[in-house]
Amino acid sequence: MIKNLLQEGFALKEKGHLKHAIEVFYKALELDNTSSELLLEIADVYYRMGNEEKSLNYIEQILDKEPVHIPSLKLLEKIFIDKNALEEAEQTAKNIYCITRNPDDLATIFKLLNQQGKFNEIFEYNVETYSEKVYLELAKAYYYQKHFNQAEEMLKKALDLDDNNQEALLLLGKVCIAQNKKEECISLLPKFKLDETNPDLLNFMGEVEGFIENYKTAIEYFKLAIKADRTVDKSYYNLANIYFKQGDLQLAKKNYNLALSLNPDNKNYHFALANLYYSEKHYKKALEELKGNFFEARLLKAVILYDTGYLALAKKELTKLESEQPDNPIVKDYKARIDEELQIN
Repeated sequence: MIKNLLQEGFALKEKGHLKHAIEVFYKALELDNTSSELLLEIADVYYRMGNEEKSLNYIEQILDKEPVHIPSLKLLEKIFIDKNALEEAEQTAKNIYCITRNPDDLATIFKLLNQQGKFNEIFEYNVETYSEKVYLELAKAYYYQKHFNQAEEMLKKALDLDDNNQEALLLLGKVCIAQNKKEECISLLPKFKLDETNPDLLNFMGEVEGFIENYKTAIEYFKLAIKADRTVDKSYYNLANIYFKQGDLQLAKKNYNLALSLNPDNKNYHFALANLYYSEKHYKKALEELKGNFFEARLLKAVILYDTGYLALAKKELTKLESEQPDNPIVKDYKARIDEELQIN
């Protein structure tokens, strides 16, 4: 009898008839209130109905009797993730892996650690068995830490197991962009399936089209990325870069400012806008946008000082820059110009 009720309730649940399913499961519960399988089905239905409190109640009943009940622990993990309780989800994931030693369960731990920025903890793990997902999460940790060679190595191992893994392919593309490997990026482009809901993918595809100067196509991808999610500042920045390359300074300026409105502390966005103002000879505005102390910003500041006649100040800044990058051609060129104008041998 209880078996039939379980089968009926399960079928109703899978068809989405959740209220009817719970009624059937409660009938079964009257016959047996100790079955972990039944209690889990009730917990799962409540979870699907969005009633996490009741779901947790039934999960606790199971775990009180069977602390190593894996399906219940995995449902508990889902609930913690939904609540953005990442530390609790992490601990639950670790409990699961201690029992299963399954590499995909280890990948879940790594994913949660990545989300919390606990990259070093990932690197400290002694991985017993690798899987595609483990390689991918390791690659993410290396990527976030800017260890691009190690990230690339992990991604290639993941792709050896599944050469069509879209997430791994996209991260590999981002690694190649970070390493300025444009040819590798271009070779990856045909491997992607267009997903107009994924701004990350659309931005990558737009950037690659920009590499090969297919600006019209690049603009289409960036506009699709903005349509998919208007809160992604990088989409506006990428679009602005293409408009700038095309000489459309007004649209470039508009989109740089939109990117900055979403991410006002991004030094690269400020530098790009400063470069635009410099191209218009609006030197004061350009200097106002040079927020960071990174090499390119200081170099542009030195160039502006030169263009506005402050040769001694420009040379002082260029001398500092030369000590950091002795072979930089722009630094050498402007230093030579200043020396010539000041008639220094």
